[in-house]
Amino acid sequence: MLSIDAKGFKASADRLRRIERQMPFATALALTRTAQLAKEAIEQDMRAVFDRPTRWTLNSLRLIPARKDRLEARVWMKNESDKAAPATRWLSPQVEGGPRPLKRSEALLRKKGRLPADRFVVPARDARLDRYGNLSRGQVQKILSGMGAQFDAYQNSTTSRRSIGNRKRYFAMRRGSELIGIAERTGKRRIGLLLAYVGQPSYTRRLDFYGVGNRVVGQHLQAQLDKALAEALRGGR
Repeated sequence: MLSIDAKGFKASADRLRRIERQMPFATALALTRTAQLAKEAIEQDMRAVFDRPTRWTLNSLRLIPARKDRLEARVWMKNESDKAAPATRWLSPQVEGGPRPLKRSEALLRKKGRLPADRFVVPARDARLDRYGNLSRGQVQKILSGMGAQFDAYQNSTTSRRSIGNRKRYFAMRRGSELIGIAERTGKRRIGLLLAYVGQPSYTRRLDFYGVGNRVVGQHLQAQLDKALAEALRGGR
């Protein structure tokens, strides 16, 4: 007589219980590793779609790892900054498209009445650009100092020789009664236009943040889960 009972299932049942215990840890690990791969892929895409991206741009993403009690890993832009604007301010338009938000320097110039309310600034023909194609922070600070529009009121009111020189050197240029930009006196009768006043710039979508990220998830998540679960079962986490 052939007798079949449930004893043969014990090993399988024990393994299933071990898998159940380890699944939250393995899932969190797989989600975090996949998010790291997505972050790296998006950063690589930045190098392709942006012209000479700065190290701040390439370091503008943050990874929030998953945990066993929160099975979600996140990749997003950093939302804090020491002195410059946070990445969410200047990178979001490259992802979502649409109008560029007001820069801090523009807000300071508007507050001092140096920039009309409907105008924004862009580098003009005589601006000295760095290797990334941008005005350096130091040059922006000199311009703001010369226009009396620095964030720190003390910096605007200082009587140092350099600050006084900046106020004589930089000025708002007009065409008739219209303010058209900020210029620099570079010598006797020599003037260079550094910043031009324009309408609000608008961006098209350039960085396929979600497309790149979702492709990585589709390609790697299952394999990462299999790998993480195997590691967890071996280690008894």
